Parts: sequence; structure tokens; C-alpha cells
Amino acid sequence: MTRSISLAAATALCLVSTATAQQTAPIQQLPTPQASAETEALAPKGFAQRAAATNEFQILSAELALKRSQDEQVRAFASTLLDDHKRAQEQLTEAAKADSIAMVLELSMEQKQTLTALEQAEESQFDPAYMSSQMKAHDQAIRLLGAYADHGSAGSLKTYAIANYPLVRMHKVRAQSQTNP
Repeated sequence: MTRSISLAAATALCLVSTATAQQTAPIQQLPTPQASAETEALAPKGFAQRAAATNEFQILSAELALKRSQDEQVRAFASTLLDDHKRAQEQLTEAAKADSIAMVLELSMEQKQTLTALEQAEESQFDPAYMSSQMKAHDQAIRLLGAYADHGSAGSLKTYAIANYPLVRMHKVRAQSQTNP
């Protein structure tokens, strides 16, 4: 019995140490997401539009969570996302302008459907649905930013991708901790 408790404690300590190291590691040491052919070949305009849609989805879903959530932790998370993604959207707009890229802001069909589902979710199901949507959205954002940081054209958009990658990873870690306490 004592041995199994000690083994469990050692395993937990290793996991905490690994998680802490991943959170504080510079971007060069973070595991690089596998870039798909789609993200590797993403042109600056395509990247800017997808990143803008990602930020807009985060802004709209966070506003919805602030209105609908009954959980203070979810509301605090949504408030952080709202502030961070509004700031990221401003940075993205400036970076696109610096790289002479005209952006058209349009959510993907999947993002629109997710927002509709969140709007229509029963009160008791909203928080789990919102957090689930955040896990998926941040996975997609990590792949997008990571691929563009690694393979994108040099310029302000690439600088934006590199600068915002750790923030999006931090959001994902926070979403995971709230989803699996």
C-alpha cells in the first residue's frame, strides 16, 4: 500500500515538473505542432484571415460566456480570453498592415456553428460546452500559429505568430486544468 502511494506521488511530481517546464520553456524548446500541408502552404493573407477569425471567435465566445456562465472560474477564464484576444486582434491588424495584407474578417462555418450551439445550449450544459469549444479552438490556434511561426514568410505576421504562440498555449493549459480539475 505504501509503495503504491509513493509511486503515485512520484508520478504526480514528475508530471507537475514536466508541465511546469513546458509552461516556462522558451518557444524554441516547446514541442512543435505537426504542420499540415494546409498550414505549411498558408500564404500571409490566408494566415492573417484565419488568425483574425480565430481571435474573433474567442472574443464572441468569451462575451457569450460572460453572459451565460454561472461558474466564476469559467467567467474569469472568459474575461482573460476576451482581453487577450482583443489585444491579439489589434496586434494582428497592425502586423497585417505592416506586411501590406488586407484582411477580411469572416468566421469559418465551424466557428459559426459552434457559436450557435453555445447560444442554444441549456444552462446546465453551457459551461462544459464552452470549455470543450475552448480546448478545440486553442488546439487549432496552436497548430496555426506554430506552423506559421515555423514556415511563414518573414515579416510582421511571422513575428505576431511567434509572439502569440506561448499565450495560446497558456490558454490551452488553463482550459485543460478547468476541464479536468
